[in-house]
Amino acid sequence: MAIREEAMSTGARVGGAKLAAFSVTALAIQALATLLIVFLPEFYANTIGLPVGAVGTAFMAVRAIDLVIDFVLGGLIDATHTPWGRFRPWLLASAPVLVVPILMLFGAERGATTLYLWVWLLVVFLGFSMIVLSHLAWTATLSSDPAGRTRVFAWWQVFATAGQFSILALLPIVARLYPDDPGAGVRAAGWVMAVLIPLAILLAISTVPERVLPARTHARTSPRDYIAIFRQNAVLRLVLADLAIAMSTGIANAVALFFYMGQLGFDRAVASTLILISYAFAFIGTPLFAALAGRVGKPRALMIGALAQAAFQIMVALQPANTFALTAATVAALGLCIPIAWFLPRAMMADVADATRASTGVDRSGLLYASLNGSMKLALGLAVGLAFLLLEWTGFNPANAADPAYSLLLRLLVGGIPALLSLAVALCMYRYPDTRTAG
Repeated sequence: MAIREEAMSTGARVGGAKLAAFSVTALAIQALATLLIVFLPEFYANTIGLPVGAVGTAFMAVRAIDLVIDFVLGGLIDATHTPWGRFRPWLLASAPVLVVPILMLFGAERGATTLYLWVWLLVVFLGFSMIVLSHLAWTATLSSDPAGRTRVFAWWQVFATAGQFSILALLPIVARLYPDDPGAGVRAAGWVMAVLIPLAILLAISTVPERVLPARTHARTSPRDYIAIFRQNAVLRLVLADLAIAMSTGIANAVALFFYMGQLGFDRAVASTLILISYAFAFIGTPLFAALAGRVGKPRALMIGALAQAAFQIMVALQPANTFALTAATVAALGLCIPIAWFLPRAMMADVADATRASTGVDRSGLLYASLNGSMKLALGLAVGLAFLLLEWTGFNPANAADPAYSLLLRLLVGGIPALLSLAVALCMYRYPDTRTAG
């Protein structure tokens, strides 16, 4: 079927069933992101046995390199104009680029080298950029008004949360089945992702048509265009907020297992369950913040969420050992704020993309989402890198995480520093400019 025949009109509303099918790719994206952020660094430090500093450096450096790739890909997506659509070719191409490095990274055995980690991280983050940029930019075109985009991205976030929840639910189950193999859960998750990603992509490209934009909106990206987007006050604030919120969650997640198992005295299965609880409550947080955004606006909703997140992060850092019920209640409250990290900034960037297209006549969705994806990747790379390098500098031993000497450091990393970064997000949203368009 020709793309013109199946294209949506600019005012068409995508039904719930089609949005659900389309958003399964968000489930796959966020499941993979959670594994890469929370579990893979600890897997290479503990199970594979690489030095924590080497692991941190690899994640930090590869993310910095990948930042350049994001902007190149964003510009290429903006210039793409094919009979089959603009985003679907990129989304489909991301599947093989992701599956191979996932199997290599998550299937590693003890004895894998730092070079091995570097190489496959580079490839997997290339594929991750392709799937995230093409799917998010496509998502941003599914509605032509701000309220509709809030609805669309709320669906996206519900499935993204389901991805986090489902992959986190798998790990405690595998940990209990194979208590003597600390890497069993990560390896099982790798196989799940290798199957899920291609299936999700096929579902998206076969159920939802692309919104056709006039040919004049497709333009090659020049170096001047890269500079111009960051001269927009809204873009700069959004990127800085996204950088801060991703670093906030990334630093906390990077040391969460060390903190829960070491300082709070829980085993791996219970520690994974605590992370699972926080993501379970993110299901409630998505409609909560979607409704709040509809009432007070997306920038103010993000500010409120960031302030609440800072308070709950401090509470997590102050948890006493061996108090599961109290810790579970605290991480549940923190979980309500999880959706603000992806849902609100990306819905706001869709408003910016529409305003930019209305004022310039050129669609820069790919480039605008590359700026957000780049900030997220840079932040999470820096988060893992800085956290692990600080752990190594202080002589931290993952096998002895319960040592009281590490208590202050781990509590600062799991709550104190993340709370400061959450406050920075609220500051970025103070007097945020109005970018809403009528469609």
